[in-house]
Amino acid sequence: MSYSNKEFTVDELGFIQTVLTKVLAAAARGELDLNRLAREELAARGLDQNGAWVGFHKAAKIHNV
Repeated sequence: MSYSNKEFTVDELGFIQTVLTKVLAAAARGELDLNRLAREELAARGLDQNGAWVGFHKAAKIHNV
């Protein structure tokens, strides 16, 4: 079985192959919340959940970080 998503290309999802095994394993075990990590990163970039610039303060509120 393989993961497929018509919204993203294989090249766009290929970054996952470079992630350290211990990080992937922790995420698979539920010890690392990748959704939270993504929200924190979007907030740090000042982006909303769609990737649009909203500013750092508003992004932090949107992502609750």
